[in-house]
Amino acid sequence: MILNDIVEVLYAPRKVFKRVVANPKYLGAIIIFLLFIGLQVGYAFGQFSKIELEQTQPVSGLIQTFTNATSWATAPNVNLTNNFADYYNNTVFIANLLRPPTDPLAYYPLFGNFSLQMDAANTNTLSAALVDTDNVDCSENGFQNLTLNIKLVQPITVPKNATLTLYSLSDSNYYTYDLTSDLAGASAVNQWGNLTIPVGPNAKGWSETGNPLWGNITSLSLQLDYPDSQNITVRIGALFFRGLYLTPLEYNSVGLLVQFLQVYSLQFLFTWIVLSGIIYLFCRALKSTVLWKPLFIGLGIAMMVMVIRAAIGVIATATMPTVYYPFDVSFGTLFDPLGALYYPANAVSALLPQSQASLAAIDASLGVFRGIITVMFVASYVWLIALGAFVIKAIKAQPVIIQPTEPSQTPIVVNDSKGLNQDLSTIKCLIISAISVGITLLVLWFILGVV
Repeated sequence: MILNDIVEVLYAPRKVFKRVVANPKYLGAIIIFLLFIGLQVGYAFGQFSKIELEQTQPVSGLIQTFTNATSWATAPNVNLTNNFADYYNNTVFIANLLRPPTDPLAYYPLFGNFSLQMDAANTNTLSAALVDTDNVDCSENGFQNLTLNIKLVQPITVPKNATLTLYSLSDSNYYTYDLTSDLAGASAVNQWGNLTIPVGPNAKGWSETGNPLWGNITSLSLQLDYPDSQNITVRIGALFFRGLYLTPLEYNSVGLLVQFLQVYSLQFLFTWIVLSGIIYLFCRALKSTVLWKPLFIGLGIAMMVMVIRAAIGVIATATMPTVYYPFDVSFGTLFDPLGALYYPANAVSALLPQSQASLAAIDASLGVFRGIITVMFVASYVWLIALGAFVIKAIKAQPVIIQPTEPSQTPIVVNDSKGLNQDLSTIKCLIISAISVGITLLVLWFILGVV
């Protein structure tokens, strides 16, 4: 019977609520609660299985360690310093700081507040080595790119030759790459130029010496050769490995499961309790006799519409393409009130131009998915308003027992639909339900941030 009520509420709510309020039992509402939680977790996991977040080495917050002068070694004629006056400023929104995008304190300089400066006097060669890259995996399943942000301060020309070397476990095993044309095309003379160099077994342009392994890159060096001896100054604003994409489920599935169970449990319970409480108070304010338990359980059964919404949300995730968030975008992704990931519009301008383009493409590709969940959000709460009105009408149609004031008197049974509270018309029930649902949504938005 309980399972029949759960299904029948979708097409014959009037009959179901008459039965439920006449014999209210919690089991049906509990089953609906469990169905909702299971489907919502499935919706979240389905969404996250299609989202790939770019990883970096070093990780966020430590990227500047690769440009710290203390991490490098060089010949005695080259001076290494940290330049705090001229650095590559890439300040992006960080969601984990729990501040709004309009707050300046919500932003963090990914590459620190200094650059690595290399100075060499009266020479035609400048070379330096990052002595420990912490064994970076650049194999086929590892990092696929190396990003180098560089400024050629003096001389005001590109070098005749530029060479990047990646060492694997020892100085006798290494890969070399001719940077000359990349550096010339980066427009790095006296301004910050960005180079993205493919690495790994499928990358072209690398020559091999000894027996290096792409899965074990332990250090690197940079050498610039000029045609004549002169003073050389070069600054490195950013240096890091990238191009490895992972879904959040691959590295934090348990944490996400706990988070989703908590959020969606609270969403259901808050909706159920707050909506019931507001309708109860409205009825009492209108001098209407209403019992808490039948109302509470009736609305719990009405929450079946949220199960339908969650089920369609799971199906909607099948429309999602796999999307790849760049490293600087992934730090600022948030959940919108409908449980979908998004990047705040007023934080987009702080991103790198290529990341802005990637984000625009991602938003366009998710249009169908976001459209479905938005339509279901509106439809589900309109449906809930209607079912809430049915619950109120069903309760008003139940007999009311008036307890006697004297022990010798017999309790009086009054048919509420013909006696008490007959002023609650269908329109009034709809109005009460609509206002109550609206207030409930505001409570959910302010307290949980999800609706």
